[in-house]
Amino acid sequence: MSTVNHPEEDPREMGSGQEDAEVPQLAETGVPKRLAFTSVPALLTSLLLSVTLFISVLYGWYAIGPDIRAQITGPQTVTLLAVALIMVGVMMSVGYSRFWADERGVVIRNGPILRKIPIDQVAGLRLRDGDPWAYLLVKNGKGGVRKRAVLAIQQLEGVKGKRKVSQVRRWLKANGASSKGITLSED
Repeated sequence: MSTVNHPEEDPREMGSGQEDAEVPQLAETGVPKRLAFTSVPALLTSLLLSVTLFISVLYGWYAIGPDIRAQITGPQTVTLLAVALIMVGVMMSVGYSRFWADERGVVIRNGPILRKIPIDQVAGLRLRDGDPWAYLLVKNGKGGVRKRAVLAIQQLEGVKGKRKVSQVRRWLKANGASSKGITLSED
């Protein structure tokens, strides 16, 4: 799903009181002031895997039979449920990976990890053939870059993924991101 973010949808701006009906455009470039992306294939995969895990745990619990279930203590049951819930939580957090870009910079949430990157530190965005997802190229201060995975833009999305990359690149260029003085190594 490729969406242009409205302030009321951005969790970083909750409670701001802004109720814009349209996302403002930068007048000189025609690119939106804000971008926000989520990967639908990643979300659906995490949802499917979470449901499968939950059904498997329930099936396994009833498949072991009442005799063995009677031997399992309360703390053991709680441990089983806690492990299953943690696994579901991790899968869903990866599925809800997001990418935001606005005047304050770029924010990438990959699972439970949140990275905030100022626009002047961004050298570009890369999604090459064979890459599973896009990579944000962040300047390392030594004339090179560090790659930061952007799970919200996946190769699996095909044309939509390429369109997201194009939108982000236009947005980055319009907002002052530059790869000037950066040497990209092929890795």
